[in-house]
Amino acid sequence: MAELNVEKFYERLNKIHAHFLKHREQIWNGANCVALNRGSSSADDYRKSNVLHLYLFGYELPDTVLMLTKDGKCTVLATKKKCEFLEQAMGKEPKSGSVKKLELLVKTKADNNASNYEMLLKLARGESNGEAVKIGLIKKEFKTDPKDGVVMGWEKKIEEPESNLEVVDCTHGLSMVMAVKEQYELDLIKKSSVLSNKVLKHSFIKDIEDVIENNKTTTHETIAEQINAVIEDPSKINLKVPQDLVQSCYFPIIQSGGDYDFKVSATSNSENVKFDIITVMLGSRYSNYCSNIGRTLLIDPPKQVQQMYDTLLGVHDAALKAMVPGKPLKGVYAAAVKYLRDEGKENLVSSLPKALGFSVGLDFRDGNLLLNAKSTVPFKAGMVFNLAVSFSGLTLSSSARALANDESAVKNLSEYGLVVADMVAITDKGTDIMTKFGRDRGDISYSMLDEDSGDDDEESDEDDADRKLAKKIAKEEADAPSGGRKSSRLAANAASGAADVEGVAERERKQIELMARKNEERLRELARSSRKKGGDEKSKKAEELEAYKSTKNLPDNVLPNQVKVDMANQCVILPICGNPVPFHISTIKNVVLPDPDNAAYLRINFYTGGMAVGKDCPENTSKLVQKYAPYATFIREVTFRSLDSHSLTTAFRQISELRKRARMKEIQDQEEANLVKQDKLVRTKNERVPRLSDLTMRPVFAGRKTQGNLESHTNGLRFISTRGEIVDIMYANVKHAIFQPCENEIMVLIHFHLKNPIMVGKKKQQDIQFFTEVIDASQAVDAGKRSMYDPDEMDDEQRERQLKKRLNEAFKDFARKVETVARKNGYSLEFDIPYRDLAFTGNPHKEMVSIQPTLNCLCNLTETPFFVVDLSDVDHVHFERVTFMSKAFDMVLINKDFTKQPYRIDMIANEEKDSIQEWLTDMEISYTEGPMNLNWKQIMTHVVGDDRFYMDTEEDEVTTKEAGWEFLRMFGKDEADDQEESEEESGYSEQSEEESEEEEDSADEDFDTEEEESDFDGDEDLEEQGMDWEDMEREAAADDRRKKRDGDEDDRPAKRKRRR
Repeated sequence: MAELNVEKFYERLNKIHAHFLKHREQIWNGANCVALNRGSSSADDYRKSNVLHLYLFGYELPDTVLMLTKDGKCTVLATKKKCEFLEQAMGKEPKSGSVKKLELLVKTKADNNASNYEMLLKLARGESNGEAVKIGLIKKEFKTDPKDGVVMGWEKKIEEPESNLEVVDCTHGLSMVMAVKEQYELDLIKKSSVLSNKVLKHSFIKDIEDVIENNKTTTHETIAEQINAVIEDPSKINLKVPQDLVQSCYFPIIQSGGDYDFKVSATSNSENVKFDIITVMLGSRYSNYCSNIGRTLLIDPPKQVQQMYDTLLGVHDAALKAMVPGKPLKGVYAAAVKYLRDEGKENLVSSLPKALGFSVGLDFRDGNLLLNAKSTVPFKAGMVFNLAVSFSGLTLSSSARALANDESAVKNLSEYGLVVADMVAITDKGTDIMTKFGRDRGDISYSMLDEDSGDDDEESDEDDADRKLAKKIAKEEADAPSGGRKSSRLAANAASGAADVEGVAERERKQIELMARKNEERLRELARSSRKKGGDEKSKKAEELEAYKSTKNLPDNVLPNQVKVDMANQCVILPICGNPVPFHISTIKNVVLPDPDNAAYLRINFYTGGMAVGKDCPENTSKLVQKYAPYATFIREVTFRSLDSHSLTTAFRQISELRKRARMKEIQDQEEANLVKQDKLVRTKNERVPRLSDLTMRPVFAGRKTQGNLESHTNGLRFISTRGEIVDIMYANVKHAIFQPCENEIMVLIHFHLKNPIMVGKKKQQDIQFFTEVIDASQAVDAGKRSMYDPDEMDDEQRERQLKKRLNEAFKDFARKVETVARKNGYSLEFDIPYRDLAFTGNPHKEMVSIQPTLNCLCNLTETPFFVVDLSDVDHVHFERVTFMSKAFDMVLINKDFTKQPYRIDMIANEEKDSIQEWLTDMEISYTEGPMNLNWKQIMTHVVGDDRFYMDTEEDEVTTKEAGWEFLRMFGKDEADDQEESEEESGYSEQSEEESEEEEDSADEDFDTEEEESDFDGDEDLEEQGMDWEDMEREAAADDRRKKRDGDEDDRPAKRKRRR
């Protein structure tokens, strides 16, 4: 029998009932009770009753009546089998909820449910005293059930005059309740959005590029069928998603050739795809939660279309900014209209759709929550919308078509449309776009034309600098081919010929805006934290040392001229002037026993003021020295001489042992000082416990390999080693859980990054890992050669692949079960999987490893020590050694806690820089870059002491300064504007441009020759010499004079030399 999630059922039922009681008169139309009928028909997956049943039960229960009254009584009329399913919730009503009782009525054939209907009528009327009573129904579904069953009989009973019931619509109230999503729902919608995004990127884009590139003939319907098949089976694009959890929201809509309809009811026709303006809209469901994405592809677009698309993006951004908690839904439409009017394009208002989007969840399109010009419903954190901005019925001017290439399909386009649709979640901080596929013109524009085509309209576009630059680059490549194979893949269009440069510029613009916003957020965070602390933080005072309370407590066996060590009281008793004087062991810096000659010597050095105490000095002793240094007299050292070496040797050994014990005790106290007391593990009883066997744990106990079993219990996990050692990990203490399957590694693992460290053995640990090796880290290789067709070797490889698959599935299944157990007991725990496609190689510690990002971390879990950086703790990222000549760069991740030193990842290949920076921008983490390594210890010391670090003014609040981490920028944010102004001021003719190009060519030849003669390394030069610009200019001038004097300029060959 199917299992009902009782806790979730009552939580959501109480949510509906509480909203009904609070807003009964307005939103629920004054209903006295609510009858939520689910008929037997299942033709429409998005009927409100279907969605409601999935929301409450997790399943659809056809031909069922659920009545909810004001006094908190919930009554369900259904068949016997459905009542048995709901019996799991009987008697488990939470005391804190407004729903007090659940009652089940079983369908009866004897009286055709007459007694059941009378019971429902009685509940509906309540204490009405014969007056007409309003009953809330899903009015759109009222009297639509074609089958004569429970619901049809109940609806006929409601319509009878003697029932004295007035039907009102309760759909709007249900929509309002289900619109605000729980975190669990948001996670499912995000996964659904990622699926839609992946299908668009790896299926549609790939297929449509193949069609255009090879000039294939295919229909819109055919491509839509291919996309639909991928959604239903994501394994076709190598997505490991359970097939039974996914399905298509609707049949994908592909349109081109001037026939555009952006309603969700539109269909893909059987016409052939035209290579002009292609629009795509597709949606997927994951665990019944919906998502939708829409994009427009521009192929050889005229300038008019490009400008119109830029306007569409402006409307999209304006609408996005209006989606703020507390503001009404109609504000989105108003913001779009205002943007068009401010841009002087009011004529485009009529091209906008009536609604710019809708609420999404279990229901694909909630008609009660539309982003139109009328809805007064306020945005709330937790809502999710599909923001779909489009222009339809746009006319392409004859002049624009005339400028198009004769072979372009745009030539035949008279009317067109544009669309951009994204999934947007409303959060307390603003909006979160869940569909990440690029919207910028450079991301969706293509050109089918040859490099030298389009020369006819070159004269008409002389003012377009980007177009001229793209044509010049293309012409140079055609005249002087580089020898590389030209790809037949679609090239970027003329306007976006410098797409990479534009992408970098756009990323830089976003980074400037992001840094400004982050500075404001950090100011608010620091203000809140300072108020919370309230100045209560006081440094611990030094504790006075007390070995003995009085001389009476000295050991009885102390002799006048003997060095005595009291291990119990941790002190050394030294004879000074014949009197025993105790010294606490923490005051002794070191003890030395020189090689004896005629007599033995023992020298004891103490911590004193006026000199560095060293890092090994106990913290309390250091504070005492600092406290008494201004006025106290210290003993720096004491030396003892004895003809009997045995006594001094014994004292030396005992003092050394006592110092070692004291040091270990202090280290242990420091380790345990910040430990947070963990809850006691509650072991699961009377249920099967999820278990993984034969695991190895890292870190290990006492330097030994630790193997054992891992179990999931009520409030945490327990690892029991084969030697009986136990490690408990509480769900509440897990900050990030990561599951890393085995692909190219030798192990499959699960890793826990904890909120608060726990003790493993005698050490404090914040990262705990459990793994199983798929293959041995070291294997013996036979001395003899083996054939590649050796059947034994092929069998070994096959067994290894099967073992990998089996272990991956076992660990994945365990992770899923742990999530279920944690969720069942009220804990939030979800396993992340590293993104391998974003992985890069770097050196975080002492060796090159693969660094992989997850949803919340940047980590390397395969090698030890582990490298796990929580992205929520990263304030800023800085790239060092970024120059044109270096082959690698370093990345520094600065912690929000400035007292901690930044994380470092060294020796990252330059090819990875753009992808890392793109990822950081997507994660809304600011970054800067510079050409040299910085002294971060000195920088962090300065930053900690700067109270106005995130402010853009000095203490006088007038003098401007760079706020936050802007001082790390290689180029200031206003430098580009200054450069443009200087170019406008300087006279620059076409003739001077040609002359400068010739000078650059000759300079290039000189540079190439010098480069061939030099073995100089860019990185080494930058780090070792450290010359500034003035030094380099002086050196270059001297070098030029020397070459001219030696006649190098006259003898230099005119052509470049190439080293073979």
